[in-house]
Amino acid sequence: MNIGSLIRNFKWLFGGNSEFWPTNMKTGMWAWLGHRLTGLLLVVYIFMHLSFLSQASIGEDKFDSLMGTTAQPLFVALDFLLVMAVIYHAMNGFRVILFDLGIGIKRQKLVFWITMAIAAVLVAGGLIVLWDKIFVPSAEVFG
Repeated sequence: MNIGSLIRNFKWLFGGNSEFWPTNMKTGMWAWLGHRLTGLLLVVYIFMHLSFLSQASIGEDKFDSLMGTTAQPLFVALDFLLVMAVIYHAMNGFRVILFDLGIGIKRQKLVFWITMAIAAVLVAGGLIVLWDKIFVPSAEVFG
């Protein structure tokens, strides 16, 4: 059995007429998918963070070395991506809570875009705060 026949057997999932086909997915499905992906990302991050903390607690030299590494612009940029994931996940979660309370159920797309606009403002604020830490001239990083 090759991969082509396996995909054909699951045409309902992979076919162009499937509701899971990216061009057929509506706003709510994209919100659901983003919420699940950011949730998984945050779970993975928590385990990586706990591992990092356990390594950092070994000794002062190890801690200083790890802190120096995480102060590099690449790691600050990755932290900013983490902040973006947290903001998206939180705002989409707030949207779901509103629906659970019966607020905005008939205007789900509007509520989604309002919460994403708020998320965009929060992300922009975070970028302003971290701008100098991410986009540092290379002489300052390595000098």
